[in-house]
Amino acid sequence: MTDVRPKIRVYEVPFRAVWLRRKDVIDLRMKGSAPHTQNWTTADIVAHIAGQRLVGVTMRDHKRLGLGRWLRAEAPEIPYAVGEPLPSGTIRYDEAGQFAYFSIWPLLTEDAESHDYEREGKVYLLSSGAVARIRFPVMNKRGRAAVLGAAAALLATR
Repeated sequence: MTDVRPKIRVYEVPFRAVWLRRKDVIDLRMKGSAPHTQNWTTADIVAHIAGQRLVGVTMRDHKRLGLGRWLRAEAPEIPYAVGEPLPSGTIRYDEAGQFAYFSIWPLLTEDAESHDYEREGKVYLLSSGAVARIRFPVMNKRGRAAVLGAAAALLATR
C-alpha cells in the first residue's frame, strides 16, 4: 500500500517581518508570542528576494527545531494547489524534504529578477516548543549584500 498523503502542506500562521535597523537583522515575529531569550536554536536560512522585495524565507527543519511538529499541532492547514501564489502569513512545509517556506509577500509573477541569500539565523522558541521569532543578519561575513539591504529597508523598522 502506498502513502497517498500530500507531502507539501500549507499552514496559516500570522507573522510579520521587521528590520531591526540598529542590529541590522531581519526579524520574523509570530503573532502573539514573546520568546524566552534563553530558549533558542540556530538554523540555516535562505532569504528570497524578487524585485527588491523580501518575498519569503526558507528554513531547514531539524530535530531540536521541530517545525513540522509545531505546525501540525498549532496551526490550521489551508487548501493549496501547487503552482498558485502563497498568500502572506502562510508557511509551506515540505514533509519529504523537511523544510519550511515562510511567505512574506506573495510572488505573483515569475518575471522579477530573483536573488537568494544564505544566512545562519536564530530561532527563538516558546517553552511549549512553538516558534516565536526567527532572526537573521542582513550583512554576511564579507560585507553587506546590497539587494538584501535594499529589501530590508522596505520592511517595517524598529
